[in-house]
Amino acid sequence: MSGDQSQRGARGSRLVALARRVGQRLGRGGEPPVPQGPVEVIFEGRARGPVPGGVSLLAAARLLEVDLSHYCGGMCSCGTCRVQVVAGRDNLSRPQGNEAMVLGDARARAGDRLACQARVLGPVTVKVPAWF
Repeated sequence: MSGDQSQRGARGSRLVALARRVGQRLGRGGEPPVPQGPVEVIFEGRARGPVPGGVSLLAAARLLEVDLSHYCGGMCSCGTCRVQVVAGRDNLSRPQGNEAMVLGDARARAGDRLACQARVLGPVTVKVPAWF
């Protein structure tokens, strides 16, 4: 094999390995891949519209001009951006890190999510609690 062919083969192997790692990070054990196009997000009684796939629910709220408190600036430490998932729970990224701790056991088990942490992977409908 010539030098150019071996270089291309090595580069191709590196690209395949990189794609595999990215896919694992985005797929995270059964999650759907991040959509390439827009995804429909509904904030019950407030707004609905398309947002880029992979954005957080907090970013979606901003894009759709939904007033959603987030005192910690979206750093998963205050819980003020909590939303109730009405439909499409499987179309959100899985909870990671401290989200369950910040939500509390009862809210986490009920399926509530922190808008700053939940990434949109498909159509979803959420309800913003009345105190916001």
